[in-house]
Amino acid sequence: MELAIFNSLKNKNVVFTGILCSMKREEAIELAIKSGARIQNFVTEETDILVLAPRQLDIFGADVRSRKLIKAEELRKKNGRIRIISEKEFLRKLI
Repeated sequence: MELAIFNSLKNKNVVFTGILCSMKREEAIELAIKSGARIQNFVTEETDILVLAPRQLDIFGADVRSRKLIKAEELRKKNGRIRIISEKEFLRKLI
């Protein structure tokens, strides 16, 4: 069962934005890599998953979005490829 869950990130290009609540970004990156993900610093057409941390609004305010989120939304409208997920959803993929 665990192997199937870990494989949900296998070969996926993952980007993080915002401040994570449950761990440092470096720890999340390490877990994602151990699960087979490839980490990107920026959202591109190759990005599969953007992990949107809940502290995003703390940083930018309710009406302002990060550049990564804006780019991901634009690309999702264009090609539908990028999934924007919460930190909780990311963690569920690791359990």
